[in-house]
Amino acid sequence: MSLALLSIDELRGFYKSKVMLFLWVGLPIIAILFRFVQVSTTGQDISFTVISTLIVSSLAGTLASVMLAVSIINEKNRHVYELFLIRPLKRRNILFSKYLSVYLCVAIASLISVLVGIVTDFIIGGTLSPAVFDSLGQSLAISFSMIAIACAAGVLIGVASPSVLVGAILVIYGGNQISVIPLLPTLLNTSNATLITIALAVVTAAALLAGAVALFERKQF
Repeated sequence: MSLALLSIDELRGFYKSKVMLFLWVGLPIIAILFRFVQVSTTGQDISFTVISTLIVSSLAGTLASVMLAVSIINEKNRHVYELFLIRPLKRRNILFSKYLSVYLCVAIASLISVLVGIVTDFIIGGTLSPAVFDSLGQSLAISFSMIAIACAAGVLIGVASPSVLVGAILVIYGGNQISVIPLLPTLLNTSNATLITIALAVVTAAALLAGAVALFERKQF
């Protein structure tokens, strides 16, 4: 079975889950509520696009990482992979298909939230400032990069963890910390921050996935 077929099969399972429903529908609603609470309590009118990006990056990344880790751990405990590996199937394709399907679903949720943010800014302000579009590319780069690392961390934790509880703890206290790496160029106000953010995400996610594949190849099922 090819990587494409595995990815499509995994995608069908993940996008129907309640977690993805929350990400696609609930996350923009939470971001909107947070926006109005922020304005009413502080009086500051920060761009909603920025707010939605931060919420998506943290909350969606954590949920995606937990979902990946729990899925892999449960399948290991149910000996699902024994059936998969009877076929001429590369082990790494199993992990890559899960990673790609979850990342795609969460990236869509991120894009929806950002678009909702732009529309909300337009409805409230009656116009969109040039600053919104200037920061849009960087905001999306940060969001997609953090989600990419969170998903890769979830795969590695899922392969390495012996139980769901241990996996969830590692995701919350480990995966979350690693996923903030793409924020460093922006926080340090470096030049070409967007390009550096993407590069950091690619390198970090690739390293985490490589570790997961190496560990998964040595597993006895």
